[in-house]
Amino acid sequence: MATHPNATEEGRLHHGEPPGRGPTLGRVLQHLGPMLLATLAGTPRYLAPVGGLVVHDADDPAPIPPGAIVVGVGVTAPEDVRSLVRLACRHEAAAVLIRQPREHGLDVEDLLPHEGMVVLGLPVGVSWQQVIAVLGTALHSPPHPEARDLGGREAGDLFGMAGAISDLIGAHVTIEDRNSVVLAYSDHQGETDPIRVEVILGRRTPELYWVFDEERGALRAIRESVRPVFLPPLALPDGRHTRGRVAVAVRAGDEILGSIWAVVDKPLTTDKDDLLLEASRLVALHMLQLRAGADGARRLRSDLVATALTGGPEARSALDRLRLAEHALIVVALTLNEPADRAYTAAAAHVTKLQRLAVSLQVHLAGTWAGTAVALLDDTVYALVPSRREDTEVSLELSCRSFIGRGAESAVVGIGRAVHHASELELSRADADRALRVLGRRPSEPSPANWAGRVARACDVEAEALILELRDLAASAKRGPFGAYARLLAYDDNRDSTFMVETLRAWLDAHGDVMAASAATHVHQNTFRYRLKRMSEIGEFSLDDPAARFALQLQLRLYPPEPSAGRSSR
Repeated sequence: MATHPNATEEGRLHHGEPPGRGPTLGRVLQHLGPMLLATLAGTPRYLAPVGGLVVHDADDPAPIPPGAIVVGVGVTAPEDVRSLVRLACRHEAAAVLIRQPREHGLDVEDLLPHEGMVVLGLPVGVSWQQVIAVLGTALHSPPHPEARDLGGREAGDLFGMAGAISDLIGAHVTIEDRNSVVLAYSDHQGETDPIRVEVILGRRTPELYWVFDEERGALRAIRESVRPVFLPPLALPDGRHTRGRVAVAVRAGDEILGSIWAVVDKPLTTDKDDLLLEASRLVALHMLQLRAGADGARRLRSDLVATALTGGPEARSALDRLRLAEHALIVVALTLNEPADRAYTAAAAHVTKLQRLAVSLQVHLAGTWAGTAVALLDDTVYALVPSRREDTEVSLELSCRSFIGRGAESAVVGIGRAVHHASELELSRADADRALRVLGRRPSEPSPANWAGRVARACDVEAEALILELRDLAASAKRGPFGAYARLLAYDDNRDSTFMVETLRAWLDAHGDVMAASAATHVHQNTFRYRLKRMSEIGEFSLDDPAARFALQLQLRLYPPEPSAGRSSR
């Protein structure tokens, strides 16, 4: 496994770099991550400056400046590796990069003739061309990766590539990342079909269509095929029709970075398939260059958001680095309201959905609240939203409803209070978490009519949240129904019915209005009065006692009767 600086050390790394100083080894390792680099031996000196990149050629060795990363292309024999390490040590290089040994290959334990050298490994399946290009980008990227724009506006030449690919194969093209977020697209998307227009406008594939593609095996076919895959037109569940698609995965070695989609009515010719495949390799190189900075920034941002949400002594520093310390903040929390499934494939799909939603939420909120920081922590996506107006909570709720309604079908969103100090941020997070818990207990109905019911401000569901917390407290103390309510439950249990409890519920819901309660239970008023009399006798309480009514109503919420197929209310 690669060794990377933790959040605290990375903080010192950035704050310790004077203006104009070049990149450090720690920042280069953070940019590339374990997908491209593994530490085979030695301990990286994270604060050591990197003086450039040298590709070693044994027949024509190039000068090695101090602090250089020495790349040993084709250096695989143990003695050749040791010679390269000794050479790098003599010139005070920062690191040596070789192809990572296979399972029974080079023993890396004896690669360190001098203390202080680090040997890095390039995983099998990643090309030298790709990693050298990414290293070059990392060495020339800004010293503060968290300042980069992560709101989806970093595509650069990908739009030009999409246009060029479109011209080559004669089809409209979109380039998406591995979370189905649209990075770039060719012109004239309105000439394709309404589904692609929706994808372009929303900058991501709506979950409804993404899940449909997953269920019909399209996404699996794209992942497993090394060639472009033709997908025939579809009649979607909402009545719309799509044109056909040709899609190809964008790969870096064994990792899938994203995909290219082209709108077609029939499979491409072999020549155009080859052109699309070759184009995917160029797109992969460009995406790796972009991600070299973005991945490091994203990891650092997640650490900073996590630190800020604790409200501890380092929260203020974390907010300073996120450029949010001078604003009132609101915490937004998002998770998926779906049944738990511990199967590996289901868990992986769950995480993938959350990752897609985190990226999409960043894009969605950043358009209105500049500076919003979003991070996926455990099973929840958190957003720190700057509040610059008194009505931010209301407009934020409307914006989150819009986000849910545009394809985040199984998601629920909780919104905390606005806080003005870093030490209070944990309160806003607790608010948002409580709102999520309340929403998670409600039936999941992914329909337009229920979109508003899957977004809530904590202040609007406080009573429900308190009931859940009281239920937890009672359960921890092994408490249960008591008094009149316990007697009514026992009476119903002995008769396998809900007769008494349903009568009680209808009466309390109608505030004691017998006419309204009898209508709600579809019985005559005199019959309902008789039931009330029997209920008070069995429960041993007075219908006129306000304290008894409150105790009964509270317990109905705390200990609702468990439904049973065999029970009857008659």
